[in-house]
Formats: sequence, structure tokens, C-alpha cells
Amino acid sequence: MEYLSSIVLWVIIIGFLVYKFVIQKNNNRKAAETGEDQKRVKQAVSALLKEPEGFQVAYAHWEEQESYGRTVRTTYHRYGLAFRGQTLCIVPLGIDKKTHEVQTAKPMVLTPENLGKVTIKTTEKDGVVNEMKVWLGDKQGHVIQELNVDVENLRKSRWFPMNIAQQEECKAFYAFIGALAQQVARENPGVDALIQAESNEGLGLIGTIISGIGAVFAIFFPPIGLVLCLVGLIMAVVSKVKGATSKKWLLISGACMVVALIMGAVYFSVTFQ
Repeated sequence: MEYLSSIVLWVIIIGFLVYKFVIQKNNNRKAAETGEDQKRVKQAVSALLKEPEGFQVAYAHWEEQESYGRTVRTTYHRYGLAFRGQTLCIVPLGIDKKTHEVQTAKPMVLTPENLGKVTIKTTEKDGVVNEMKVWLGDKQGHVIQELNVDVENLRKSRWFPMNIAQQEECKAFYAFIGALAQQVARENPGVDALIQAESNEGLGLIGTIISGIGAVFAIFFPPIGLVLCLVGLIMAVVSKVKGATSKKWLLISGACMVVALIMGAVYFSVTFQ
């Protein structure tokens, strides 16, 4: 009898896991196969388009994460994607957690005219693409939108309220976004260089921050300050050598290094007198 409470507890835990990950998932998959949620999305998106003829519609989502110290805030976004030719309309969706009714907001229309970079990362199952991570950037290489497009979207929680199976839609979207990415790449051959240059600027900025910290340390304990300023200066130099256009990070890091050298000279002269 002393083990009865433990046995009951384990039975409850196992029963919950079986329900959560087997029974509930199968029920949600059956609900997705009916196409009811998918139909709601298509109707809502099509009603928003001025000329819906020829557009295909897929469901997408994106989880945006922002860090605040030790806290990570996640914002869940859901979209309807209407696409045809070289036009992609991204429609933000509001979905009632209980009724699954769909509301739409103002769409974003993207074409080769306002796109500068499109990247696609895929995962496959049984040789078929079942997930796409799409990154859409402007002609300066800055992100416009990120999207996840999955063959299967099952209800998991209040943040994932829809049951959608969209194998044909994903197949069509994969062909569409691949062709769009190629067209955008042909029209914007210099965007990768802009992205790399901005990345190099970021390296210089980080180096300058380290140099600034080193200059402060140099006032109180010059050996550490010298090391930090040297690291920062090296990063600023590497940034400039790799193609960063601005000289300010190099100049500021150099000035911090001069301060560290002066304070170091004073420190060592006093210490080893």
C-alpha cells in the first residue's frame, strides 16, 4: 500500500502525456484535414484583396523574441500569404482563440521593386519540403519580414490556435518564393556587399565599446585597461580592413589606446621605481 500513491501519480502523468501528445495531436490532425481553419484564412485574406483572382493563399507564422536582461519576451505573429506571379501580400491575422474566427489587418505588398534580398531555409521529410523559414529584406539589406511556412500547423496552445494542413499550398509557395528569390538576386547583385559592410561596421562598434571600457579601466588599473583597449583597437582595425566605410570607430579606439598607454606608462613608472 505504501507504493499506491506513487503508482497512481505515475498513472496520471503517463495518461496526461498520452492524451497530450498522442490523442490530442491525432484529434487536431483530423481537424486540420477537414480544412475548416484553412478555409477561414483563405476567405478572410481573399476578401481583403481587390483582385483575388489568381492568388493562392497559405498560412504562416513568426515568433519574435526580444531579450530584456534575463527576461525573454516572445510575440506570436500569424499571417495569411497571398501570392501570384512576382507579388507577395503578407496579411497580419487576428485569430479568436475559441471560435477560430479570423480578422485581417492592412497587408504588406512585396515585389522585386521593393525587395533586395530573399533567403529561404527548408527542412524536408521523406524528400518533401515540410517547413520553410523565409527572410525578406529591402535594397539596403535590412529585414522587412521573417516568416515560417509549415505543411502542418496543429493547435498546441492559445498561441498556436489553428489546425491547418496545407501540403499543396506549401508546394506552390516554395516554387513561388524560390523564383522570387532568384529574380530579386539578379536585380540586386550588390546587396550582399551592403550587408557585409554593415556587419563590419558592427564589429568596429563593438571594438569601440570595448576600447571605451578599457579606457575607464586604465584610470584605475592600467594593465587590464591596456589589454581591453588593445582588443578593441584590433577589432576596429579588422573592421576597417574588411571594408567598413566609417573611420570613427578606428579613431575612437585609437584615442582610447593612447589614454591607456599614457596611464600605463604612469602606472609602471610608479610601480617599478
